[in-house]
Amino acid sequence: MKAILLPVICIFALVSCSKAVETHTFEGSTMGTYFRVKIAAELQEDRESVQKAIEDRLAQLNAVFSTYANDSELSHLNQAEAFKELEISKEMNEVLSLSKDVSVKSEGYFDVTVGPLVNAWGFGPGGRQKRPLDPEIKKLQEKVGMDLFEIRNAKKFIKTKKELYIDLSAVAKGYAVDKVLEMLESKGYRSVLVEVGGEVRVLGKKPDGSDWLIGIEKPSEKLGAGIQAVVKLFDMAMATSGSYRNYVKYGDDVFSHTINPVSGRPARNNVISVTVLAPTCALADAYATAFLAMGHEKGLSSAKKLGLPAYFIVKKGERTAILMTESFKPFVEK
Repeated sequence: MKAILLPVICIFALVSCSKAVETHTFEGSTMGTYFRVKIAAELQEDRESVQKAIEDRLAQLNAVFSTYANDSELSHLNQAEAFKELEISKEMNEVLSLSKDVSVKSEGYFDVTVGPLVNAWGFGPGGRQKRPLDPEIKKLQEKVGMDLFEIRNAKKFIKTKKELYIDLSAVAKGYAVDKVLEMLESKGYRSVLVEVGGEVRVLGKKPDGSDWLIGIEKPSEKLGAGIQAVVKLFDMAMATSGSYRNYVKYGDDVFSHTINPVSGRPARNNVISVTVLAPTCALADAYATAFLAMGHEKGLSSAKKLGLPAYFIVKKGERTAILMTESFKPFVEK
């Protein structure tokens, strides 16, 4: 899976653990972006073994969810004939089932089948230089919809249109964060931070009993523009979706990479970014995408209804404004 200029806002972990416990950091690349893992505890094995375990798990997940590798599990599903029953992995079942659930709860604003529209607007693997016209968009929308595939007995995948193209980039990185964290927890670690491409989840608190501090980057086309806010987390995940770093331009019109499944077009609202907190990073990742497509009014209303802390950066003229749910406020470091 490959990201173009990071389609999410980079999130920086601000870690200052007790001097009595060393924090071990592991870094590398995966899914077209970076990963960073921090373990605030004595290692149960040598560093090389921990690094390899992290990289192996991420490589296995990339082999499931990549749209860029022709031999990935997801690519096989996309290439399959209609009505052909295919056996799927536990990981694929979990992500597709979660995606269906989020789609229903977000009133269709989260849809992993928008791949044909993503590609048509120039955000897919091949890119594009021509703006799609209304007749093409309408025709493509006939090939889009979460009802065009089903999962049977948590093991079998069936689609009803051969052209169905599933893109899991709005949830796979978050899911990868969850799986790496669960793997490290199974090894006995209780103070951990895992980040993949800006999506982050923490386990426990820091050894000194304080929360993990996570920074939300200020909106900018360049990385490292500064921190907009600092969020306090423990036993929770956080994901951010932004509209300004990955975009295409046709004439004088600029379009962000987030496709509104309802309209079939890139989301055109005044939301610059959305940050969501949730028990798992897969959920936070998916809902951040959905709320960005909705716009801030509907997004805030949906977040409140779902009980999800959400933080919106909204453009108002030449300035930006911060809007958040009441449930997000306790997590903001003053």
